[in-house]
Amino acid sequence: MAFIDIHGHYAWQIDDGMPSLEDAKIALEKAKENRISTIVATPHVVPGNQNEEDLKQIKKRIEDLKLLAQNYGIEVLAGCELFLNHDYLEALENDLYILIENTDYLLVEFDVRNELGNENEVEDYLYEIQLKGYTPIIAHVERYFKDELDLERIEDFIDCGYVIQVNATSFLGYHGKHAQKFAYQLLDAGCIHVIASDTHRCDGHRSPCLQQVFNLLVKKYNYETIHTLMYENPLHIINNEEVEPIEVKQSLFKKLFKRR
Repeated sequence: MAFIDIHGHYAWQIDDGMPSLEDAKIALEKAKENRISTIVATPHVVPGNQNEEDLKQIKKRIEDLKLLAQNYGIEVLAGCELFLNHDYLEALENDLYILIENTDYLLVEFDVRNELGNENEVEDYLYEIQLKGYTPIIAHVERYFKDELDLERIEDFIDCGYVIQVNATSFLGYHGKHAQKFAYQLLDAGCIHVIASDTHRCDGHRSPCLQQVFNLLVKKYNYETIHTLMYENPLHIINNEEVEPIEVKQSLFKKLFKRR
């Protein structure tokens, strides 16, 4: 069983991810231990804060990471995590972003410190990306709600063709009880397409943990469901194919346990 991690900040000294080359090496070793075969490097790109020269430096560091990862038997693909703020249109117009390598998929995020914005703002941002011919992957959706998950809004995102990504660390409670609760609610509702690590560090709560989360989730959910979220759908993305909707089923073990 292998995993594909489409969201991770393994590249060093270019954002709030790995502080050093040594940290990146340790993180890649941990990714290998977690059976991660492919990583999409997704450094933060913040419209209004970075120019063409900055983007060149980011791309150069991703190339450095690709070479480094070969030592661990891991393939690295280029990408970014585009922060959707009020300057995002300028970034789109000037190509200041990095699509997931050789695809039309673009990983995007909103400000996790705030409640998800109003529909006229958020939905317009996503629609403009779609107008460019790209499919937005909305990063760590479970982290944008403070008190109650707006499941209907997430379903609308899916109906629009957007891809929903949830952090593996949220299932472990590392982003707080609310994010953990919402991650499970999204999974139970079949409203997740991809689970990824969002790795930022080589140890602690922001380090690679896909194997741990896979082992946790297959105790409750059907193996094929979790396999789709952590391998098949990420594979579809890097192959520039449509992702599969998931049908959530509890594992046979869980059903038998409940009967007792």
